[in-house]
Amino acid sequence: MNFDGKVVVVTGASSGMGKSCAEMLLNNGAVVCGFDVNEGCVEHANYRHFQGSVVDEEMVETSTEKIVQEFGRVDGLVNAAGVWGNSKPFFDMDTADFQRILNVNTVGAFVMSKYISKIMIPKKNGKIVNISCIRSTIFRGNMADYAASKGAIVSLTSAMALDLAPFNIQVNAVAPGFIYTGMTKASFDNPEIKKQSEELIPCGRVGVPEDIASVVMFLLSDMSNYMTGTNVFADGGYHIQK
Repeated sequence: MNFDGKVVVVTGASSGMGKSCAEMLLNNGAVVCGFDVNEGCVEHANYRHFQGSVVDEEMVETSTEKIVQEFGRVDGLVNAAGVWGNSKPFFDMDTADFQRILNVNTVGAFVMSKYISKIMIPKKNGKIVNISCIRSTIFRGNMADYAASKGAIVSLTSAMALDLAPFNIQVNAVAPGFIYTGMTKASFDNPEIKKQSEELIPCGRVGVPEDIASVVMFLLSDMSNYMTGTNVFADGGYHIQK
């Protein structure tokens, strides 16, 4: 895909799926502005890094202003920043712990989309891709916080799509399944857990960040112009047998 001349903002750009999205975009000609609480680790002449939390509204507003000053536009946004839940039953969670997961995973996507969409609206063109999860619809125990945050992303995606449709801005989500990232490394490096997981996936393997980045690229491209408000599962077929 050719993204020459396109400016795309990617959150969570220093690791996992966010980093893979940033690198794939750069390799296909885009300018990428990455946001992450950690330092930038993507090395490319067309990469700009903004360090800070996506829920820090002042930082987001100031950073997006800098992006407009340098490039004059934003063509795409990938909301990939996220954290794993507390891995407890909901009745054992502190309210503050529950709110922290929703704050990063859901409110952060709202804040970024709010400021980036204001750049896109006058140009009547743009793409926003949110990263949801299979856990937005398929649940296990001890993940009420994470499931709630990702379920909210799916609903937010649909609502944003309606608000932005009059401005020719499409909003979609990608729901990853079992993906090998820094967040899941400890589990999938265990041969027994990996084998059990692969047996649940019709495609027979745990995914890698590039599997998700490829779907994100499609949703950012002109080939998806007639898609909006959709949650696309990229899970090796896991959800179709549940």
